[in-house]
Amino acid sequence: MKKIILLLVIAALVVPASYAADKPLKIAYFVSDLKVGFHQAQAYWAKIYAKEQYGADVQVFDGKSDVATMTANIDQVIAQGMDMATLHVWQPEAAKPGIEAALEKGITMASFFETQAVDIPVVRHDEAAVSFQMGKIAAEQWKKAHPDKPIVFVQLGWPDNEAVAEGRTNPFVEGVLSVAPDAKNLGCMDASKGADAAKKIIQDLVQANPDLCIIYSEAANLTDGTMPGLRAVGRGKMENGVPLTEIVASVDCPENELIEIYDPSSSLKMSLALPPKETGMFRIDNLMDIRNGKIPQVDPANKKPLYIPASLVGYWSMKPEEAVQWYNEQFQAEVKLPEYK
Repeated sequence: MKKIILLLVIAALVVPASYAADKPLKIAYFVSDLKVGFHQAQAYWAKIYAKEQYGADVQVFDGKSDVATMTANIDQVIAQGMDMATLHVWQPEAAKPGIEAALEKGITMASFFETQAVDIPVVRHDEAAVSFQMGKIAAEQWKKAHPDKPIVFVQLGWPDNEAVAEGRTNPFVEGVLSVAPDAKNLGCMDASKGADAAKKIIQDLVQANPDLCIIYSEAANLTDGTMPGLRAVGRGKMENGVPLTEIVASVDCPENELIEIYDPSSSLKMSLALPPKETGMFRIDNLMDIRNGKIPQVDPANKKPLYIPASLVGYWSMKPEEAVQWYNEQFQAEVKLPEYK
């Protein structure tokens, strides 16, 4: 990821000749948490693409996984004289006054992931299909390894977030139940406070529900707590890819997840892999299409998201070399899988 950070600096120096004589547009590019590798990478690609394609300057606004920070960042869009903004704000009602004020100033506005209370365009990954497949595969693999053990499963994430429910929680549940209609769903637990919260929640859950065997940890920063939490109580184990204690699915597929997914002794076996390159490019193009009148700025039709394809990086569904190639292209990395013991 150091390479990404260095290239973010270099990107700021790249100016195409066709735009050199014009005052560049200033774009506010929101991410929910810049500590997450996916968000670092999509910000990098957004900077590169905006400069090369449109001669525009991107400034990244870090939401720090905090609703108050995300909302306050909208005020900074106005204060800093930005021309355009692609938002990532978790609470639409909290964002509404800032969005309305920005629109009054003539700032081009779009949203990433959440449908906002103001009908501006929204861009989202096509997560539901992959989440369904992960639930289905997890149930199939558990039943294959333990045909006599019932399935008890849970999701760790944001139970009150509509976009997360639509793209992750609900389709994952449907995927599990498509294989095991009698499976017991413990529901979606609120782990929105991050890795420490996820760690405590999963430890409490396995103590109260020792038969828990399928877990959907709905973001990489949550999985950073989920897996250590499982290992601390003697779980998180597989033997040559055969589940012993549970099967865990995650989201974002940063480097540490990629390595662990193909470790035959780890119970983390799948991740909803979001493509940072296509994400950064798509979000910038979306803003330009709004500014150029191809997409209406405010329209009830904008409630229907524009989708970016997602991938499933998984132990049972993608060859290791294919996963490494995907990751290195998307994250500008040179990752190699270790020799697993």
